[in-house]
Amino acid sequence: MLTVGAAQEARAILTCVNARPDCLPFRDYTLDSLRSARTRIGHMPGVNFDVLKLANVDYDRLITDCQKRELMLARGHQLDLITYTSDGRQHISRANIGGRQQTPVASDGVIGDGMWGNVPSGETYIALIEGSTEGSVVINGSFDNWIVDSEDYIVLHFSNGHVAAIEPADGQATRWLCETQTIPAQKRGDTNWSNLAEIGIGVNPAVSHLTGNMLFDEKAATTAHIAFGSNTSMGGTIESVIHCNMVIKRPSIVIDGHLVFDQGNLNFDETVWRKNFQQITPADNSIKTQSLIARSGVQAHMDQDRLQRVLRAESGRISSCFIGDDETARLAAVVYDHVPESGDVIDIGLLTRCVSLPPNVVQGILHVLNAYELITLRVPDHRENDHE
Repeated sequence: MLTVGAAQEARAILTCVNARPDCLPFRDYTLDSLRSARTRIGHMPGVNFDVLKLANVDYDRLITDCQKRELMLARGHQLDLITYTSDGRQHISRANIGGRQQTPVASDGVIGDGMWGNVPSGETYIALIEGSTEGSVVINGSFDNWIVDSEDYIVLHFSNGHVAAIEPADGQATRWLCETQTIPAQKRGDTNWSNLAEIGIGVNPAVSHLTGNMLFDEKAATTAHIAFGSNTSMGGTIESVIHCNMVIKRPSIVIDGHLVFDQGNLNFDETVWRKNFQQITPADNSIKTQSLIARSGVQAHMDQDRLQRVLRAESGRISSCFIGDDETARLAAVVYDHVPESGDVIDIGLLTRCVSLPPNVVQGILHVLNAYELITLRVPDHRENDHE
């Protein structure tokens, strides 16, 4: 282990640690220890030189692709995962992803000071609301040290957010999964191993085939993955001695009724997921002309003159999304900058004059800011000024 002084002087640190399930507590301890050095940490369990080659990708595109998935997971409430057996039979599971109650993590290769991220990068994932998942999932890709044969797939059945059954019980893949993951966890007294912890979507086009190494299998484009066990590293509340990722080839995903992933292909509709203030009708607008506006306390920051809402701000991880489309985000930055902090309020009329924008534009932008939970609204109580 690096000394504190050496870690603090380093511009970046790569952690090349054992990827075995029983080493998860040590990996977490390593990250927690190095994070205090306020440097950048590339986390690479089970790394080798072939893995490093997968980091050589178009990062501008990777970032954009991760952010699209991040936005859908952040804004969504209900997620349906549709998976397929080799003969085309569908299995459907449904989970609650929180609608900002849970926030996603985008592993897009951008690692700032005091943060960590996987190398290679290329996935977006989220901790599911604990206890919410019902249904079944076909695992037809890979899991730790195992590549699933097309005729030896696994079907996981979930009830109340936990693995209720694994089929077929006598399959080779099932036996390996139990021998390496579930049975060792149970022998250690772990009652949380069956928690469905995560769902993620792969983005990295350089991962062209599966190998059984989850560090990069879960990054493969056209795949999704689930994990059971611990989810505390991604904002969840369940601790376990294992975190077992399992890759699914060419699934479909529906979020809040919108097909966003069609058998491995992204289907991102800008009009659904990025708000445009010009599309807000007077009937939809929640802003009244007599409203008083204040900041909500939810964190936001600027990126190239565009406003972003911070989705997750914790040690080692920052996740954020732009407020609507590009033009909306730019105007939102202007309007938000004039909304007072520290509990003070501003009248919408005064705010409109301060920003020198048409009233309908200001109302549309405020509607978007309210939808992203960055402002609070209050209608003045004129009775306070009445005298009997």
